[in-house]
Amino acid sequence: MAIYTPRGLKIRLKTNHAFALMARLYPKIDAFKVLKTTEGLESIPGMFALIAGLVSFYLGLQPYQIGLYTLIASVIGTIITIFGVFIIPGIPKLATLYSYISGFGILLIISAIYGFVSVGWQGVAAFFIGKLIAGIINWGIEFWNSNRIHSVIGNALSGSEINFFNAYRLHASAIGKSTDITVSDEEMKEENWKECLEDLAIKWPEVVRRFTND
Repeated sequence: MAIYTPRGLKIRLKTNHAFALMARLYPKIDAFKVLKTTEGLESIPGMFALIAGLVSFYLGLQPYQIGLYTLIASVIGTIITIFGVFIIPGIPKLATLYSYISGFGILLIISAIYGFVSVGWQGVAAFFIGKLIAGIINWGIEFWNSNRIHSVIGNALSGSEINFFNAYRLHASAIGKSTDITVSDEEMKEENWKECLEDLAIKWPEVVRRFTND
């Protein structure tokens, strides 16, 4: 069972559960916007790492400082997304914009060139080493959180599912809808969320075709 975002992020939820939630927001907020916000939240650790790296390059910091600040920024981003603590205004929107251009390697290439010119190859290497170590730490944090959630509710949730629920909560809060992610049997009936799904199918038919309920 899984649905997918436009960029291919896998969310391991049944279609009826995911769209029962998004149907609460529709038509003010369509499924596409919720899924794109999910991608944005998923990209927060990477965005924070990139910002930390660019600022470090600009300030001409030492390689060990560049690596350390990049690592710390990425881990902070992961903690923010896991616990949904979006206390800095505009971060989800900025991350969603960032998600449109991330993932193609263009930003990293530009950043590496700027870093090489600013601080040399050692600074650039420190930046990537910091990202690598942060990735390992972030994986450990997500694994711990998944086990924690499993012990409470009996189901393990990965980062993508958590980001989807947080994306729903952000939009629900913005338009005055319930932020409760539990859905009733009535909401799960197909006739109550079919229109929301059909709207996404018109916009992104190739994405909807990938949905599974196995």
